[in-house]
Amino acid sequence: MEHIRTISLALDVGERVELRLENRSGAVSVGGEDTRQVAIEVTARLWAESEADADAQAEEIVRGILRDGHRIIIRAPALVWPGPFFFGRGPRIDYRITSPRATAAHINSRSGRVEVENILGPLEVEARSGRVDTRGIGADTTIVSRSGSVQAENIAGCLAIDSRSGGVQVRRCERDVAVHSRSGSLRVEHVGGSLRADCRSGSLAIAGVGGALTVRARSGSLRYEGPVQGPFDLELMSGSAILAVDRESRFYLDAETMSGSVRSDLPLHRGSAGGPSRGGAGPRVRVRTRSGSIRIVPR
Repeated sequence: MEHIRTISLALDVGERVELRLENRSGAVSVGGEDTRQVAIEVTARLWAESEADADAQAEEIVRGILRDGHRIIIRAPALVWPGPFFFGRGPRIDYRITSPRATAAHINSRSGRVEVENILGPLEVEARSGRVDTRGIGADTTIVSRSGSVQAENIAGCLAIDSRSGGVQVRRCERDVAVHSRSGSLRVEHVGGSLRADCRSGSLAIAGVGGALTVRARSGSLRYEGPVQGPFDLELMSGSAILAVDRESRFYLDAETMSGSVRSDLPLHRGSAGGPSRGGAGPRVRVRTRSGSIRIVPR
């Protein structure tokens, strides 16, 4: 039968902490606050034949929480499963952690959502199945997701996302962003540095890139809105490309499609064959599509 156990721990670590957490099944939530403690709240849904067996499993969970100076290591134990003929929900452990803002974290989750916010970082997340939400991270952030949506917001460092299945949303990253997505839509807003996006399937909506923009997409349309502040290199195999750029943006346009049309609603001035280096027209905007139209419009 199912048993529920709750565990609360408070560990004094000082102003900074390195957190490493490995969970098998269940949600993980980490939030930074003005504190010198790591507070760990555990809710465990356990499968056991008796109350004593459930208490023994809860003790294993506690033994999986270790402190080594300013390092906190949490490893979820393997729990008793009811067996292949049980059709209800299996056992799970939910971790809710409050830590000092000066926290660096590495989180590995097999199944369950992961939420991290308001830590100085750096942050690494590996998730096999479940949504990943990160916000307010003060350093470089790396997210690897096999199945589930990914959202990253207010990232002060560089951001790297590898998503196999699920939509990806990025908002307000101060430095460079690199996204590799196999299946799912991509939406990126306000990147301070450069952006590189490699997508196999899904639409792309990008707004406001402060540096270079590189896109490789096999299937799906692309829409960009904002200024042109660095070189663009956009290649789409199947799908249209719309660039809604600021009227004051000056760039050298190099656009070509194998099947479709190329149209600009902005005034064009023919430059020299040497492109931006000779014509002085600003950064190069290179757009290629195999099947789909290309359109340049004012924002």
